[in-house]
Amino acid sequence: MKVLFVPWSQPTFYYQMVPLAWALRAAGAEVRVAGQPQLADAVKRSGLTITQVGAGYDYLPAFQRIADEIARHNREHPDRKADLERKAAPTPEMRRRVLERKFAPFVETATAMAGELVELAGAWRPDLVVSNPFVLAAPLAAHASGARLVHHLTGPAVERQMGFFPGSGAAPELWTQSLLRLFEGYGVPVRPEYASATVDPCPQSLQYPGTPDRLPVRFVPYNGPGDAPLWLSRPAGRPRVCVTWGTTTTQLGGEDSFLVPDILAALSGLDTEVVLAVKGSDRELLGEVPANVRVVEDLPLHLLLPSCDAIVHQGGTGTMLTAASFGVPQVLIAGMLDQVATATRLASSGAGLHLDAAGFSPAALTAAVGAALADGTVRKAADALRQEIADQPSPADVAGQLADAPAVHAA
Repeated sequence: MKVLFVPWSQPTFYYQMVPLAWALRAAGAEVRVAGQPQLADAVKRSGLTITQVGAGYDYLPAFQRIADEIARHNREHPDRKADLERKAAPTPEMRRRVLERKFAPFVETATAMAGELVELAGAWRPDLVVSNPFVLAAPLAAHASGARLVHHLTGPAVERQMGFFPGSGAAPELWTQSLLRLFEGYGVPVRPEYASATVDPCPQSLQYPGTPDRLPVRFVPYNGPGDAPLWLSRPAGRPRVCVTWGTTTTQLGGEDSFLVPDILAALSGLDTEVVLAVKGSDRELLGEVPANVRVVEDLPLHLLLPSCDAIVHQGGTGTMLTAASFGVPQVLIAGMLDQVATATRLASSGAGLHLDAAGFSPAALTAAVGAALADGTVRKAADALRQEIADQPSPADVAGQLADAPAVHAA
């Protein structure tokens, strides 16, 4: 059996696929990853093989421009929400124009990847294509090889909840013209759905309802390779709180969105050991850190979090699920759409607390971390969520389900 993994072009999206890819490889399948160059190092460091495709386009600058536009518009129009509520519903053409701009990074990524990805799929002939829903070129690869397409989620399915994401339930009339032309060029019919199943590591209690043909899989935390320092195995002597801010939040939101110095200042008065897990490019934004803070770079969270009593983070799904898998109470300071959705779902479970990044309050953070450390109901809910994750089928079980599926190649 040949399996082609096609992650979205960000290493943290790939990390969630690694346990299933390992399980398929261990079961005897040939496994290959296809992705843009920004994934290459993460794939090779995970022990798998990558074919690089779509080298001519990087989605991040486009995402940054959209984030800047939204932030600027919100500053200039503080009553925007009330204005929208007073206006009539947008016409289909108005909606299409908005989506054309919002989806440009996804469509441009698909366009950059399509030719080489289709060439690889046609030549290598995978039996199965496993892809993140954001990768709009994945149906083209599955069509070229006659393979089944399976979606692999990374958390709450915000793209499906929105109702207008291509390939995740969106009606064809909502597709942008540029994406319609891309699919037409490769002879792929436009449909609301292409995946025959959805591998979902997000526990059902945090997932939106309505995921089609859902295959639950246990979330096995993998955050890249690294060294496990000896101090992790020593008692901390006082509560240990992890603080982290993800890998792309600062890039997308700008330096003003980097709230870590404010977070550390707010926590400086607590009798805790704070471990700040930060990437190198963000460290220069820290300034002087309080005495109770230990700063670490490139320490995978799955090595750090078992020793922690709470975590404060920006609401990334990988961070949230890694903490949840260890039963660590969480405080999420979310600002971006997907992060807010993640924070809202987690807070509804009781396993964490959600604070609004736009209205950051040191006093509110201090109170939230105090509750995460001392409130038995939060810890009990976090432990229940950990158990729910542990009770899901293992990646090996799901690999067996995928391998036992009927013949997948088209005639």
